[in-house]
Amino acid sequence: MLALLDRYFEEVICSLCLAVVASCVMLQVILRFGFAAAAPWAEEMAVYGMIFAVYLGASMAVRERAHIRVTLVVQVLPRPLQVAAVVLADILWFAFVVFLAWQSVLYSKLLFEVTYISPGLGIEQRWIQIVVPLALALMLFRILQVYWRWRRDGWKGLPL
Repeated sequence: MLALLDRYFEEVICSLCLAVVASCVMLQVILRFGFAAAAPWAEEMAVYGMIFAVYLGASMAVRERAHIRVTLVVQVLPRPLQVAAVVLADILWFAFVVFLAWQSVLYSKLLFEVTYISPGLGIEQRWIQIVVPLALALMLFRILQVYWRWRRDGWKGLPL
């Protein structure tokens, strides 16, 4: 069960979020052009679905090592320098995500001090915005997981 969760968590959630985005946009198109009306919550729901999909998709890309990398230069280096270059890049990436996570936690704390209700759905923004630090924490976990698996596999290849 944990293996399935590990493998498909981000994919399932991203797929659901993108389905919500597509459904809400299609609903708005039908309502506006077919009935000259609109659902005020649909646009907001589409935006939230896209935000969730982007952040969880970034986490999935970390797990799959699918973020953009310039590996042409790395591949011509000798093995020790290849490993050093990839690890250095990942340390910098990890530090950047830690910085983003910290800033998003500070922002989330501000949202818990005030009440900001979304106009379309009528829910508090703190519960929507909390996905950002959670997704960044998941991204940090996935970076560490890549290195744990690389170590488990005997440091074979590169953690690309």
